[in-house]
Amino acid sequence: MLREVDVNIFLSYAEEDSRIASRIADRLTEAGHTIFNWMDPVQRGGRFRPQIEDRIRRSHAFLALLSPDFRESNWCGIELDMAIHREQRLQADDPSAAFINVAAIANVPPADAGVLGSYDWVDMYSPGKVEEGLRQLAGRFERAEELLSTAVNPGGPRPASDIEPVFRNRHDELQRVLNGLANAAGPHFWLVVAPPQLGRTWFLERVSHDDAFSKPVPWVVRLLDLRSQPAEVRADPVALLTLLFGNTSPAAAGQSPRRIAQEILRSGRPNLCLVDNAELLTEETATALRVSLGQIYRFVQDMGKRDLRLALIVASRRDDGWRGVTPPPRLSALPLTEFTPDVVQQALRELSDAMGNTFSPAEFTRNAARVHSVTEGLPALLVRCLQWVREEEWVEMDRLETQDLFEELAGPYVREELLTPASLLPDSRKEAGGQLAALVDACRVLTPYRLFTMSHLRHHLDSDAGFREALSAAGWALADLSEAISDTALLRRPLNEPWKEMHAAIRRLLFRHFYRSPEQRSLAHDEARQFVEIWADKQVGTEQVVGLVECLWHEASALCLRDPAEMKPRLSESAKKLSSALRASAAFTLDELRDFAAERMKNDGELEEVVGDGDGLLSRLVEIVLNPEDS
Repeated sequence: MLREVDVNIFLSYAEEDSRIASRIADRLTEAGHTIFNWMDPVQRGGRFRPQIEDRIRRSHAFLALLSPDFRESNWCGIELDMAIHREQRLQADDPSAAFINVAAIANVPPADAGVLGSYDWVDMYSPGKVEEGLRQLAGRFERAEELLSTAVNPGGPRPASDIEPVFRNRHDELQRVLNGLANAAGPHFWLVVAPPQLGRTWFLERVSHDDAFSKPVPWVVRLLDLRSQPAEVRADPVALLTLLFGNTSPAAAGQSPRRIAQEILRSGRPNLCLVDNAELLTEETATALRVSLGQIYRFVQDMGKRDLRLALIVASRRDDGWRGVTPPPRLSALPLTEFTPDVVQQALRELSDAMGNTFSPAEFTRNAARVHSVTEGLPALLVRCLQWVREEEWVEMDRLETQDLFEELAGPYVREELLTPASLLPDSRKEAGGQLAALVDACRVLTPYRLFTMSHLRHHLDSDAGFREALSAAGWALADLSEAISDTALLRRPLNEPWKEMHAAIRRLLFRHFYRSPEQRSLAHDEARQFVEIWADKQVGTEQVVGLVECLWHEASALCLRDPAEMKPRLSESAKKLSSALRASAAFTLDELRDFAAERMKNDGELEEVVGDGDGLLSRLVEIVLNPEDS
């Protein structure tokens, strides 16, 4: 007899398995549980994304009825995506929290189950096992209710951490990776790089249970999250290799790359290894692991089996130890980007539909711009902002334009995710007095710039007493600080230029955090523009052009905040002056440099946004740069 404990359970299953799903749902209901069964007419039937999101958020437990049809179902994949994200959020607060439960209702090998292969299954397909499986689940559900009852509040406000972010503009990135893995020519090794909370973990989870790996020959897919491994394992490449290939016996642990390749050949199945939070590895460990994986890859390739391969996706905040041509194969970089305004608007439309609100297209566009301005399209902030919209019932949305609300919504993310040791100081760089504070202050002085060099740091060291004191307290020379900045998780990667750049969305977010009023931001841009013009005057070749465009962007940003009416005459005058100051070099003629400047301006999204081209101003500036003598 099942003990009666009222637990909200989300039942996820394929339509083909509805018969056994109904039987299980009935037994759980008899035990006093509340079941969300999407085929139940009482619950309106059918599957709708907002309804699924809401029900998963309100549930104490998620029960997946695993079968081959479950693996083939797109809807089951969507539901699992949301459940995984919810479990990750819960475990961030309580590592013991278990939200996802798996009941095998058909004989599915763990290697074919994708991410669910790592869960402790309940057997409900063997003869006479349904009742025993239900009893096992009863104990798990009771523990889940105890752990989550305080977190789940069906009648109250929706916690921000429980709103599932939309990842709809990850489709192109996902397809790019999947196409590479499926193609015999590759690329088969990938490096997914992104700052905190941009969806790296979600991306790996989504890849791990994609239908592409279930046919024609099921892949062996293993996901290794380094957060769950002790420090001694993270420092041992052999131990990591053992975990990636599912070898648990002492004898298997010492297998050479050749032996592992031979095992792949005997299985006749491609292997995909997924490594999450790879920034926790030292550069030496990452390099050693990459060497071994590269050897296995080459052994498998040399066997001449067209559809047999080893593939690898590494997700990290940094690229230390993973970039470079050697050892082969080279990892293809996939930087994750922030969400576009269109995606933000889509999320608002879905929220509006779920709440029964109706707005005009103009209102949606205006509100999407406000939400995007506050969140910069960063998934973690979008979740929080959508929660605020829901709680406030869409009332006075113009409050999103205030600094106070920006600090309320974005401040915790900035303080708890960005300006932290995890983001600014890698494990290999242990903090000694004042180093974190020095890096935070470096962020303050650098966020007005879209790119920076050692010269930028030196300028602020000379002109900013607070920055100078912070660097002194850290015991760092300027070169030490520059090296430490290169190791942070906030930079755009890969670094393909001699200068450094912060991830654009994070830079804009930090700029608004450090410079809290329009007057402060305008002044910061004025000061940055003055320095950049001096910096550009010392450059040669195309670096002059980079300085020209940055000067125009800084000036436009300052005028937009302070005096928009002056933008056209002031920018026109500056474009003429800056273009006239360009100097031919041994490598480029003056016309070539001006052509390059024009193309750089036309392809500069941030410059276009701040200048606006409704009245043709950007086009006019391009013409002035091309022909300053005629303007």
